[in-house]
Amino acid sequence: MYDPIHIPAKLTRRRVITTLVMIFVALTAIVVTVVRTRPHPPPTDPLTLDELALMVVPDAAETAMLTEWIKAQIAQEAVPAASPHATPSACVAPKTPHKWDSTQRANAKTIVQVGMALDLPKRAEIIALATAMQESQLYNLGDLGANNDHDSLGLFQQRPSMGWGTPAQVRDPVYAATAFYLALQRVNGWESMALTAAAQRVQRSAFPNAYAKWETDATALNREILCTLT
Repeated sequence: MYDPIHIPAKLTRRRVITTLVMIFVALTAIVVTVVRTRPHPPPTDPLTLDELALMVVPDAAETAMLTEWIKAQIAQEAVPAASPHATPSACVAPKTPHKWDSTQRANAKTIVQVGMALDLPKRAEIIALATAMQESQLYNLGDLGANNDHDSLGLFQQRPSMGWGTPAQVRDPVYAATAFYLALQRVNGWESMALTAAAQRVQRSAFPNAYAKWETDATALNREILCTLT
């Protein structure tokens, strides 16, 4: 004689819910185990100063085009009518702490004129002057051979290998100043930053606090140049 076939009782709602919960918990445990045991890529190394600098370097072709326009503006002395650089007719500038020769002053004047052509606030010009004072002592430096810092050239010691432009371009004072100002404007909040912080965001120097000592000089020289231009 065969034993009677046992027919399971009808599943209740509670039993169904309990079963589904157990399945969900089991699947979750499996997923967690897989994620924990799978190989992970090594952590990304911090960006180098050069890699960070690339984030603000302007496009060289666009800089070159703008440079030609600025040169025409400087040649025509076409300073914007609503320039924020207007100074009183009796303009008196404080003496600069350091003495600057005619070559240095001519380069400083170019930096200021580029800022004026771009209709930037005087703060931008002061930052640019202080940066060039630190980087090149306001001399348009060529290749210094063994003493050269990588391939740095010009007033701002911009590096062609980092996308600033060709060696000839970065040694053009108008181009170099234009590139610096364009990069500065890419720095979020530069207007309210300390001078050395704003300059460092553009330059990415190994000596980030070196620009601060030139602020008094840059402010005085900027005033002196504006007295002769307005």
